[in-house]
Amino acid sequence: MRVGMNSLTLYAIARIGFGVTSLVAPAVTGRTLAGPGAALPDAKAFLRGMGGREIGLGLGLLAAIRADRPARRWVIAGLFADAGDLAGIAGAWSDMPRAKRWVGLGTAGGAAAAGVGVLATLPR
Repeated sequence: MRVGMNSLTLYAIARIGFGVTSLVAPAVTGRTLAGPGAALPDAKAFLRGMGGREIGLGLGLLAAIRADRPARRWVIAGLFADAGDLAGIAGAWSDMPRAKRWVGLGTAGGAAAAGVGVLATLPR
């Protein structure tokens, strides 16, 4: 079934793009999502790890698409990652700059919403 294939591929590429940006330029991603403290070495290490996670999820999904294998598990794994990000934001909410709270929530929530939308197009 090819329904949603374009959105599925776009979803995978978006995860890879965000991952590459986080891996290669963690200070840029961090400043955008969390503020100036994200330029610290420990924050950069965390952001690089997050980037690797996103690249892995996106590449796994693209490999499943290319091999015409079920992609559902890869999308669900991405949703778990997004849920973890949302939990992390909730846990740090009061310590985050006000504007960055909403940027982080919008980014993680948007990724989760996209994942749910893509998941709805996939066969069980």
